[in-house]
Amino acid sequence: GFRKVVHIEQGGLVKPEIDDTEFQHPYFIRGQEHLLENIKRKVTSVSSIKNEDVKVRQDNVTKLLSDIQVMKGKQESMDSKLIAMK
Repeated sequence: GFRKVVHIEQGGLVKPEIDDTEFQHPYFIRGQEHLLENIKRKVTSVSSIKNEDVKVRQDNVTKLLSDIQVMKGKQESMDSKLIAMK
């Protein structure tokens, strides 16, 4: 939940000469140690991925591999035609 702080002088576009990168979090406050227990690392789990999403992705991979095979066949055909022309 930490966010990078971009100062107006930096504009966010130019990398500063000195690496004084600053981050902030609503529960990270000096002298408020009791708030630190509220800071948790974001965890992405495999179980959060839906089976439908995996199926869609598998279908995309299958189509992509099929398209590659078609292109490979066309490339081989063009190569043989070029050799015949020489």
